Amino acid sequence: MGKSFRFLLQFAVGNLASLLGFAALVIAGCYLTGAPAAASSTNLFEKYYAMFPLMVAFCLFLFAFALCTSNLRLGLSMGARRSGFFWALQGIILFYMLACWALQLFMSAFPGLAGWAARERWLLLRVFDGRPWAYPLICGAVMILGCLSGMLMIRHKVLGTLVVVLSVFAMIGITMVLMLLADTSMMDFLYDTQWGGLWSALPGATAAGLALASAGGEYLIWRAIQRFVVR
Repeated sequence: MGKSFRFLLQFAVGNLASLLGFAALVIAGCYLTGAPAAASSTNLFEKYYAMFPLMVAFCLFLFAFALCTSNLRLGLSMGARRSGFFWALQGIILFYMLACWALQLFMSAFPGLAGWAARERWLLLRVFDGRPWAYPLICGAVMILGCLSGMLMIRHKVLGTLVVVLSVFAMIGITMVLMLLADTSMMDFLYDTQWGGLWSALPGATAAGLALASAGGEYLIWRAIQRFVVR
């Protein structure tokens, strides 16, 4: 397990370095275009900043896709045990979750700490306020989905492609739910309707659904790794 973890860690460090570089580029671009001082701005860098949590989640999906395809094949061909690789994979997913959670917290807090002008449209940067468990849970679920998509792609290209497309739509749907939860005025309106109880239960139901889906996905990953054949 230890060797497998170190093997996967070298790829994770490079991937996370690219996310850090992208975060630095977005922040620098905002400063160069004057976005922090503008009360209202629609430049490209500000849009990237606003959607940063979603973009990180999409990158994690792609990183996980490689974890359970090329990385898995290479690791097993170099003598890694299947059970050891699976548990090393859990450690790497946790490492990604914690690192991206820290990056998301920094990107969300930075505009306030740096005195940037307020942005009403930056809903995704505020959606996790009061829900510290939400973003790492989403990151973990996205990575598990990426692993499963990669494994399926190896065996059934057409079906795997369909699952990847559906996964992208699922992430867009989750994003829409998160933006709805972040819009306090909209949520206050919905709470006053006959569906108020449903909306109030939405965060907990979403978290429970992601946790159950992640547990089921882990079981499928375990079975796929145990049966994986290096060719």
